[in-house]
Amino acid sequence: MSEQQYDADVIIIGSGVMGGVIATQLAKAGKSVIILEAGPRVTRAEILERYRSSPFKMSLTNMKLQGVGSPYPDLPHVPSTYGDYLQQSGPVKYPTKYLRVVGGTTWHFGSALWRMIPNDFKLQSLYGRGRDWPFGYDELEPWYGKAEHELGVSGVDGQDESGQGGKAWPPRSTPFPMPGLPTSYLFERLTEKLLKGGYNPVLEPNGRATRPYGRRPVCAGNNNCNPVCPIAAKYDGSQHIDEAERLGVKLLDNSVVYRIEADDSGAISSIWYRKPDGSNHQLKAKTFVLAAYGIESPKLLLMSTSEKYPNGIANSSDQVGRNLMGHTGISMNFMMNEDVWPGEGPTELLVYLNNRDGEFRKRFPSYKIKVRNTVPTADYTASLIAKGVLGTELDRQIRLLSARSLNFAIDFETLPLPENRVVPSKTKTDAIGIPVPDIYYSVNDYWEAGKDEGVKDFHQFAELLGGEILKIDTKYQDRQHIMGTTIMGDDPRTSVVNADCRTHDHPNLFIAGTSVMPSSSCMNPTLTGAALSLRLAHHLLTQVLV
Repeated sequence: MSEQQYDADVIIIGSGVMGGVIATQLAKAGKSVIILEAGPRVTRAEILERYRSSPFKMSLTNMKLQGVGSPYPDLPHVPSTYGDYLQQSGPVKYPTKYLRVVGGTTWHFGSALWRMIPNDFKLQSLYGRGRDWPFGYDELEPWYGKAEHELGVSGVDGQDESGQGGKAWPPRSTPFPMPGLPTSYLFERLTEKLLKGGYNPVLEPNGRATRPYGRRPVCAGNNNCNPVCPIAAKYDGSQHIDEAERLGVKLLDNSVVYRIEADDSGAISSIWYRKPDGSNHQLKAKTFVLAAYGIESPKLLLMSTSEKYPNGIANSSDQVGRNLMGHTGISMNFMMNEDVWPGEGPTELLVYLNNRDGEFRKRFPSYKIKVRNTVPTADYTASLIAKGVLGTELDRQIRLLSARSLNFAIDFETLPLPENRVVPSKTKTDAIGIPVPDIYYSVNDYWEAGKDEGVKDFHQFAELLGGEILKIDTKYQDRQHIMGTTIMGDDPRTSVVNADCRTHDHPNLFIAGTSVMPSSSCMNPTLTGAALSLRLAHHLLTQVLV
């Protein structure tokens, strides 16, 4: 194939944070790049208007999901994951919510941007569970620092993120780009009470600006990071897409990639995409990066079957779509016996990490306990009115609930179980004829042992705080953290990509994002995905596109 036949040096499938970060780095180096995004462009103004007009907004049951009130588009060619797009075939539901729009899922993420710790990279070697990474924390550490600067992370330098209240951890070669957000009265009061039980407060590193950062203003504490930051103080992937386009990257929205083709040598030769009108189009490049997140990426690979690749692209190991991980969790609704006034500042910031690491991981998983700093006033009001509470008494009870109702949630580490997988549905397609994802998900005894430990912590919290447990919900809550479905490893027989995120089967196909992670830890994976993406971009520029 001659140079003139290529449409670009690199084609990137997916316009979320991973695709945007890579595109920006490549464009700065003068490479020609095309990004394809299945969904449409959205603007902050239209999202905000839909959110303000929605009757659902924030509620106890929809704190994060916003249910059918999601302000993001639900279009025939890209059905919303807030509906019935994801088919569930396993014993545990995996109703994850990701956005198919330009900029991707970080539009509505809570903005937690954590590093993993060294032992998270060697879970099998240390604790006999899951898998090890093909490299350790030291290899990724400088890329974590670069990712924190790219995404604009605010955090507390010198903090012990192990939850033990000791020295700074994990090791860092660079400080946070911005200082952490100020704490609220709620956080100070919880800290005072829970410290008596040995629970050390940790303030979450996050993507909210505490000083003007690039084009981002300082966080104003609007408290609706989900579903959208109204002033763009919170990082989202559209910011890297905007930069990439300013640098000359071409973005094709409403372009659903449905097939990846390989030539006789095994190299990827082209991709095919479909527009909402049903028309099909082909593009060719030297190098391809798949950055369509942990559900759509494996689905696309498995759909791309041929005589030479009957099981799909990059799937000689039969691991594509397998090893689906998340942070399946539980929660507790709690009524304090004093006013603490949640809702000041961002939706999440304070966490407890006493069980982040230790020998216990041989028996049960690591986990994070987080304080959900939200006040679902509309839900309180609707519930009270339904009970016949009106007038002055309604006002009194709304104030009481708003001042004292708390929600604590636990995110558990999960293991890469090969039976947990994503495949293209054999029975259902979307409006343009593309199979929807079919998900099988389950948890094992390891997770159940973690749940038992987490419930003990909830009861200990209740004793220390004073007040009343209203409900402990142990019904396998999804945390929208998708990992593992194109897993990384040194052995082509048991993994999809190598340590450089290159597919074992195809020399010019790379996969970016959290789907390559061999272990989940108990922490939000976005920063790890971004660090891996920056490392991948560097590899492309120094080893591939030369």
